[in-house]
Amino acid sequence: MDLKSIKYDASFFLIFIALFFVAISCKKDKEVVTIDLGYDYFPDTKGNFIIYDVDSLFYNDFTSTIDTFKFQIKEKITENFKDLSNRNTQRIERFYRKDSTKDWMIKDVWFSNKTTTTAEKVEENIRFVKIVFPLKKDNSWDGNRLNNLGTQAYSLIGLNETFQIGSLAFDSIIKISQVADSNLIEKKVAYEIYAKHVGLVYKKSLNITDKDSVINYTLPLELRANSGFDLTYKAVAFGIE
Repeated sequence: MDLKSIKYDASFFLIFIALFFVAISCKKDKEVVTIDLGYDYFPDTKGNFIIYDVDSLFYNDFTSTIDTFKFQIKEKITENFKDLSNRNTQRIERFYRKDSTKDWMIKDVWFSNKTTTTAEKVEENIRFVKIVFPLKKDNSWDGNRLNNLGTQAYSLIGLNETFQIGSLAFDSIIKISQVADSNLIEKKVAYEIYAKHVGLVYKKSLNITDKDSVINYTLPLELRANSGFDLTYKAVAFGIE
C-alpha cells in the first residue's frame, strides 16, 4: 500500500470518528432536553385521592360572634370517561366526616378535565379554569372564562417551590392566586397550592369586612372583622386506592 492510500485511509477514519462522536453528542442532547409542561400538578388517575383538614370561620353579623367549624373532606377520582365533547373527564366523589374517628359520608360529586392547555374543575356545577399549561411564572388568565360569574384574574405566583403542611413535605409545588383585593375595611384573598404528582394540597379563601360605624384602624382587620368567612383546606393524606 502506497503512502497516498495510507493518508486517504487515515483521513477517512478520522472523519468517521468525528461523525460518530457528533452523532452521539446530538443523541445525548435530544435525551437531555425535556420540556415539563406541568401536567403532573393535576393528576387524573383513577383512584387518586386526597384527604383534607378543613377549618371554616363564619363571622355572624346578627350575633356578632365567630362560628368555627372543623371537619374533613376526601376527594377521590372514581371514574374516567369521555364527556359530550369527547374529552377525557374525571368523576370526583367528595366525602365528609366530622373527624378521623367517624365514617365517610358522600357529600357531592364534582368533575375535572385536563387538556393540553388547561386544567379545569367543575365545582357545584360551575366550571373553573384552575391551571393553564405550559406553566410560566406570572402567567395570568381568566379563571371564570368558562362560566358566567364575571372575569376573575388568576395568576401563577409560585413555581417549582418547596412547601410543608404539618408532617407532609412537598419538593415541588405551584401557587395560584385567584383573588387579591384588600383595603382598610375589607380583605378578599383566595389562592390554591398544587403539589407535583399529588394535586391540590392547600386552599385558602378569605373574605372579611369591618362593618362598624366607628372603625378602630389601630387594630389589624383580622382582629376587628365582623362579617364574612375564612376557609382553609390542608392536605393530611393522599395516595391511590
